[in-house]
Amino acid sequence: GHTIAEADRVEFNRQSDFEYERIRDFIILHYAANARSEPFWRMCRDMELPETLSAKIDLWRGNGHITREHEELFTEVGWLQVFAGQGVIPTGHHPLADAIPASDLAEFMDTIAKLNAREVAQMPSHADFIARHCAAPQPVTA
Repeated sequence: GHTIAEADRVEFNRQSDFEYERIRDFIILHYAANARSEPFWRMCRDMELPETLSAKIDLWRGNGHITREHEELFTEVGWLQVFAGQGVIPTGHHPLADAIPASDLAEFMDTIAKLNAREVAQMPSHADFIARHCAAPQPVTA
């Protein structure tokens, strides 16, 4: 039979540990950044955080910086969605953002608004979508 080299086992375990820790951090952020008042949610907000998550939160809170190490599962976009969705707001911004001329920024934001409006205009209303895709079958009458 073929045996697995010790170096392969060690490397597999190292990579697995790395990935599981990043997934753990991503999940914990959902709980730790909550604003609910019930005891369970207060306990989650007050729990001690892993050092890797504390560092990621500090970077975000400082200037909106999100780092992705190696090829970790959750991308910068995923982290942004949780930070913003949970109301974790940076206190500043990255200095490179000041290098963008105001006219370019206004044009960029206007383009996003136009693209969003175009997409929304192509979508059915909620009622139409439900009627088309989710309506219960009509009973058969004899």
